[in-house]
Amino acid sequence: MVDKSAGSRKKILKKPEWIRRPGEPPFYIGIILVSLSIASLFIVNNVSRSGDVIRIGDGIIPVSAFAGVLWSMSNISILLLVVFYNKPGFYTALTLLAVQLPMMINGIILDRNLGSLPGFFNHLFTLIAIILMYNRRKLIERYRRAEVEHLKDQTQASQRLFEQTATALVSAIDAKDPYSHGHSLRVADYSRKIAETVGLSEEECQKTYYAALLHDVGKIGIPNHIIKKEGKLTTDEYEVIKQRHPLIGAQILSSIREYPFLSIGAHYHHEWYDGTGYPEGLKGNDIPEIARIISVADAYDAMTSNRSYRKPATQQEVREEIARGSGTQFDPKFAKAMLSLIDQDTEYRMRE
Repeated sequence: MVDKSAGSRKKILKKPEWIRRPGEPPFYIGIILVSLSIASLFIVNNVSRSGDVIRIGDGIIPVSAFAGVLWSMSNISILLLVVFYNKPGFYTALTLLAVQLPMMINGIILDRNLGSLPGFFNHLFTLIAIILMYNRRKLIERYRRAEVEHLKDQTQASQRLFEQTATALVSAIDAKDPYSHGHSLRVADYSRKIAETVGLSEEECQKTYYAALLHDVGKIGIPNHIIKKEGKLTTDEYEVIKQRHPLIGAQILSSIREYPFLSIGAHYHHEWYDGTGYPEGLKGNDIPEIARIISVADAYDAMTSNRSYRKPATQQEVREEIARGSGTQFDPKFAKAMLSLIDQDTEYRMRE
């Protein structure tokens, strides 16, 4: 049993998105930067007023000279907040600068501490810099979002085009072979259910569906007098189908290079698990997985469909044939999945 409460607790404890985005440094780095800025602020006021000096050999360095270093450290920390943490970092940086500004003005005007004057201009330039940086980043993110949306639209358009093309090919098959009308759609549906039953990923299930949808495209190359024949085929006619059907289908679909699994399904779905199938007599796991799934679904639909020379088999007869073919014609794993689907279909709806 799955502990759903544990999953819920994980979601509750998950950090808000604004705290940590992909590519951002850990949150504690931001705390360190804020601390450096604040610490520099408090120290710099004392340093800029100090009349003390530091003697290094014959040289003398006024302590007040370190005020610029501290201002730079503070402003670098502020800039890094904007670079690393985007919007939260920008508002934190603005707050830090706003806190510093009154103290600087007070030191320059009231205390006549001219040592704070360079820091004031440094402060002003930093303010301008973070505003420009933030606006620039917002502009880049806007363009990036637009690009992502454009790519998403293109992907969806390509997917629609592929689905329409696949449907057109299936319609061409159905027009050529009236006895298999709807066969490809049903095999695609059964194949996806088998893939889902054995726990394949959503992506693999989709690939299986489309490969099964187009598995019979090679029938386009079969002569009409064979494909439309009423009654059983002769040995010679069946040999023509064996030689042409999978190979022509593979050749047609191999031109779709982005989806190589399509030609694999068409090429190998008549291979048998025991090595006695065609066109290459592959055996066991040498047969591509997607073809082993389609093989079970294809045989199931053939047995449950009407033909001019026979009626569809009963559900029990189909079940017995699938069980009998497990380990010989079919991969036992996928035959077992098909048997499970049959057992769930108590009203025998999975048929033509």
